[in-house]
Parts: sequence; C-alpha cells; structure tokens
Amino acid sequence: MTRSEKRLTLTILGVFTAILVLATLSGCSTLQSQFQQPTVKLASVTLQEMGLLQQVYGVTLQVDNPNGFPLPIKGVNYAVKLAGQDFATGLTPNSFSIPANGSDQVQVQVRTNLLESLGHLSRMLSQGPQDLDYELSGDIQIDLPLIGAIPFSQSGTIPLTTGRDETQSL
Repeated sequence: MTRSEKRLTLTILGVFTAILVLATLSGCSTLQSQFQQPTVKLASVTLQEMGLLQQVYGVTLQVDNPNGFPLPIKGVNYAVKLAGQDFATGLTPNSFSIPANGSDQVQVQVRTNLLESLGHLSRMLSQGPQDLDYELSGDIQIDLPLIGAIPFSQSGTIPLTTGRDETQSL
C-alpha cells in the first residue's frame, strides 16, 4: 500500500469514526429529550411478623414508567416516614425492568427493633389496622446512558395492615 493510499484510508476511517460518534451522541440526546421521569409511590405496608424484640414489615413500592420503552432499573434508594417518624431506609437489592408504559411493584422487607421505637410503634400497632400519613423520598437509578439517578418525593396516606404476607420479598 502506498503512502497516499494509507493517508486516504486513515482519512476515510477518521470520517467514519466521527460520523459514528456524532450519530451515537445524537441518539443519546434524542433519548434524553424524549425521556419522561418514572414515578415511585408507596403501595402498601404490611406487618408480617411481630416478635418481642423485632418486627418484620413488607413494604411495597410501585414504579410507573410513562415512557414508550422499557426502563432498566439498577435500584431504588428509598426513605419512608410513617406518621411523621422515620420508619425505613434502604436500597432495593436487585435490578429490574419496568415495561414500556407500564408499572411494576418492588417488595422489600423492613425490620424494626421494638426497643428503639417502643412508644411510637406500640401506639400504632395497638390501634390495629389504620391509615397512616407517609412520606417517601429517594432516587431511582436508571441504567441508561446519560440518565443516571432521578430523585423522587411522594406523600399521602396508606393503610397499615397486619397479617402474614406470603409474597416473596426482593
């Protein structure tokens, strides 16, 4: 191969690479501009086990995807307050995907220590099933280029139910 042929080949390869990079960046930019933020809300809190020193709750988070493509989720960092008191914080342990224009529920188990929250928790439990004010905040970690973590905050009321939840937690 002559020197001029090598130069032509390198020039063509450079132009092709530049076009490929621009097309990729354009695709990411298009994805980011069309991306709609998912929402996360508290779907339920269920007392699964009540022991002398420890209680186990099933907490269900609902994630809604308003986008026309599936959303791969690395995880959800969450903090839950019930009746104005810190209740649970954590990170969902597994990645998952939310279908296009759909929703999915993520279940986590939360353990509390009766000695740490004796007064507040015993008042809630002694009243039996009830509606509680809640605050949910955190961020949802999207596994897409240039999207990253999206913060969320939600509040409302939710029933606290008792009984064993047979669903498997994440």
